[in-house]
Amino acid sequence: MISVSSRPTPPAPPMGASLAGGVVVESRSSEEHVVRGAGGTMLTVALGEASTIEREADVLERIGGSGPFPRVVDCGVDEMLGSYLALAAVPGDARPVGEVGPGLTLAAAIGAARELIGAAQIVERIGFAWEPQRDDVHVRPDGAVRMSRLRVPRKLGPGERIDARAILEAIGPTFVPLPALDGPSRGLRLLLPHIVVPGDAGSTVDDVRRELDAFEREIDLPPADGTRVASVCDPGLRRPHNEDASAFATGTTAGERWTVLVVCDGVSSSSHAELASATAAKTARDALAHFARVGDVAIEAGAAAVSSAIRAAHVAVCAQNIDSLADDPPGTTIVVGLVWRDRLTVGWVGDSRAYWVSDHDAELLSQDHSWAMEAVARGEATEEEAMRSPLAHALTRCLGPLEVVDPDDPKGARRRIQEVYPDVRARDLPGPGWVVLCSDGFWNYFSSAGEVSALLRAAGPGASPARIARRLVNEALIRGGQDNATVLVYEHR
Repeated sequence: MISVSSRPTPPAPPMGASLAGGVVVESRSSEEHVVRGAGGTMLTVALGEASTIEREADVLERIGGSGPFPRVVDCGVDEMLGSYLALAAVPGDARPVGEVGPGLTLAAAIGAARELIGAAQIVERIGFAWEPQRDDVHVRPDGAVRMSRLRVPRKLGPGERIDARAILEAIGPTFVPLPALDGPSRGLRLLLPHIVVPGDAGSTVDDVRRELDAFEREIDLPPADGTRVASVCDPGLRRPHNEDASAFATGTTAGERWTVLVVCDGVSSSSHAELASATAAKTARDALAHFARVGDVAIEAGAAAVSSAIRAAHVAVCAQNIDSLADDPPGTTIVVGLVWRDRLTVGWVGDSRAYWVSDHDAELLSQDHSWAMEAVARGEATEEEAMRSPLAHALTRCLGPLEVVDPDDPKGARRRIQEVYPDVRARDLPGPGWVVLCSDGFWNYFSSAGEVSALLRAAGPGASPARIARRLVNEALIRGGQDNATVLVYEHR
């Protein structure tokens, strides 16, 4: 154990002052300085309370300069400045992570995250935990990590494991929006504080390493040849469950390609919202895919089929709990797209949306069934005023058991399902472009067609639907990720 006498920390030394056998050449703070030692060796010298300095020195001595941690050069007491710890300075080509984060490639950022988790394991093996401060983490151009300090290490309790996720979150914001924006959304969930949802990885070193492995596998997945559809359905950062769902199907009939697209958003104030959205998405997709496969799509109008598919989804959601309804029965929004040849038919109930984006225009195709939009339509408020209202996202229509008591059975033992009234519209797709279906967890942040178009183009020329969907969801997470966010992208050629 290294022992250091206790005394108060005085004001910071001036430039050129003597400290730890060298000369102060830079002050990073009142308690941390860069010192040029004998022979020009650069040192990081920390000043502080004796107990704090002693604990950091002791843990670093046990580590012995292994991994990315600095080597202890000296530890003692300066007559004027008090307790100090002199550490080998980080290499000259390593810069604070806050300065280099946006300039790193995604691969280098993942490498830095792995090295930081490796550092956590080193500290854990000797029985300690610590959470790095961002300015203590330095990164070399190749992503290699070097630590300038190991501040306030804490002894682990019996059976306690280090929280590796918290260590990544300590530096995570420096990689946001870039380079994390270009990776799968699970990467942002590693780097940003969030509520843990079912299926999330744990927080041990091994858990986080496995999550980084999965993250890299998602990055490296090659797109299937000819893939025109992709979806990302993320729980967001602030919800304990994912109540969104998406589904799609593709095929050919009479030599012509067809595509079915569905996004649903379970009503959060209802029970079993995740079951409602999943049931509705699957039912509508299957109904429209059957309509297309049997050839009816070539001879019948798509509007009737889309409307029927939404009604079938409504009945299916109601049937999930028809015998034992809670006070808050399940509900979900839905938006459906059917593409046949060069024509798109869209149907919806609720406030999940559909957009069309091309090189020439961008258009919101649906109109929310919400208090806000209906107040605007009635001329009672401007859109800006309506969206500021507490009722802005109150739905006026949704799918689910919107039952009423049978008048002949006042006890409510028998119920009947109310009808649902989807809106449907169709438009030609005159050339290449993208159909984007999404839940309000995305469009709450980017509501106009122009904003969606700008984000889509920022994905880069020739971007795949998977890359576009990933970036759009990531943008919503970066803005706060307050809700589940789903984006489904179809590329029309």
